[in-house]
Amino acid sequence: MSERDLVRELKENIKELTKDRDDALDKVKTKESRMRQVMIKLEHATDDVQSLGHKIGEQNKRIADLEAKLDTKERLLQEALQRIKDINDDSTQQTDTHPDDQALDQ
Repeated sequence: MSERDLVRELKENIKELTKDRDDALDKVKTKESRMRQVMIKLEHATDDVQSLGHKIGEQNKRIADLEAKLDTKERLLQEALQRIKDINDDSTQQTDTHPDDQALDQ
């Protein structure tokens, strides 16, 4: 092989290596771009999950407040029913023990 042939082969190898390097750089850039897009999607998904977590927390608090109100209303209703029952029992007992009624019964 002559020197000229060696130089030509060296130049061809350099061209092939340059093309391979450029192709590799393009692939790396493409993959980096995809990774950035995935990272952005992941950040949005994370933000969405956090937002939903806050909304769920707010809903849980609201449910707890409503349950507390319901419990209070149920307790007040039970107390009112008990008072009505006590009033009815007192009026029934008073009519049963009334002295005039006892005299009439005899």
